[in-house]
Amino acid sequence: MRSGWTREVVIGLACSVLIAIVALYVRPCPARPVTPVPQIALAENTAFSARLVPWQQNLGPLPAAITGRAAPGPDGGYRHEWPAFHAVARFEGTSVSLRFDDSLSRWRVDIDGSAVEISRPGLRDLLIEGIKPGRHEIRAEKISESPGPALFGGFFINDAGRDLAPPEPAPRLIEFIGDSDTVGFANTAERRDCTEDEIYAATDTSRSFGPQVARALGADYRIIARSGIGLLRNYGGADPERTMGQLYPLALPADPQAPALPQRPADIIVIGLGSNVFGSPLDPQERWTDNSDLARDFGPALADFARARAQENPGALVVLLGFGEYGPELVEAHHRAAALLDERGIANRLVVLDKPQRNACLWHPSASDHAMIAEALLAALKDTAQGG
Repeated sequence: MRSGWTREVVIGLACSVLIAIVALYVRPCPARPVTPVPQIALAENTAFSARLVPWQQNLGPLPAAITGRAAPGPDGGYRHEWPAFHAVARFEGTSVSLRFDDSLSRWRVDIDGSAVEISRPGLRDLLIEGIKPGRHEIRAEKISESPGPALFGGFFINDAGRDLAPPEPAPRLIEFIGDSDTVGFANTAERRDCTEDEIYAATDTSRSFGPQVARALGADYRIIARSGIGLLRNYGGADPERTMGQLYPLALPADPQAPALPQRPADIIVIGLGSNVFGSPLDPQERWTDNSDLARDFGPALADFARARAQENPGALVVLLGFGEYGPELVEAHHRAAALLDERGIANRLVVLDKPQRNACLWHPSASDHAMIAEALLAALKDTAQGG
């Protein structure tokens, strides 16, 4: 009886393993991001039409509310490089145009809840026609990461339209400072092996954890982030003179002399800058011998960086965001930074994340990871939901 029972168990286990192996190979792989990205893509059931045309003459500019780090461009436009630059305006009429000199970026343009996306529009206007008569709100947002500056020239209407005052700003602004995870690098992808074009197609900063948190709190958001960047060091020790400490004050990282346009102070500042510091091996030529040595410098450096941001944004709450998967040294350094901020009387919260799945391109956070990160931040900010 015992030997027969054993044979049945062994046969059953062997069958289970065989089924699992077959399922592994039969299961379809996640779809690749669609490339190339269409230059113009209208959402389904959109009533209006959209096309790219040469810059038009005899149009009137619409007053707009602008959010994001930028420098002045020609004729009242905006030069931008940091992620998530966005603009909102209102008008009355059946057509509207958006002006670009941009061979780099992807944009989503929303009118009354219907959207059109454009990719690398170049030196052209996006002409949107066939809008139902009446009053409208239009929002344009850069959803890709830019390797250099580009121009958003603003919104324009013809003589048949009428400009209206832009909407009042949200009661609060949250600034998110970080690296590719904050950018939303390839966050809509469902696989890790991606080409450069697929990464471009899969990145949507507006769907990253920062905008999710801001929308949940009824706030606006500004994102100062860059792939590969860190505070004391960048990923792999690259560009040691271009860490976030050096680039943060700049309106345009690629044009250090560009003057920054005035911007609204932030009410909450979320800083996630440790992953690239601890996420790659130290080079023998770097000044740290190991991660413990690096952690001793990183904690005070993070506290100093956070204090400078708090001084620039009086009364702002600082949130230190640590990706705990990068090791105990990162976590220890974040706790040290939080303690130093406490000693200096700077209001702060510390959020150390559980290990995300990182199923998107090149092991970046996926859509579900960004939702998890947003939930963790919202839990830390729950007592601020009414502005407290």
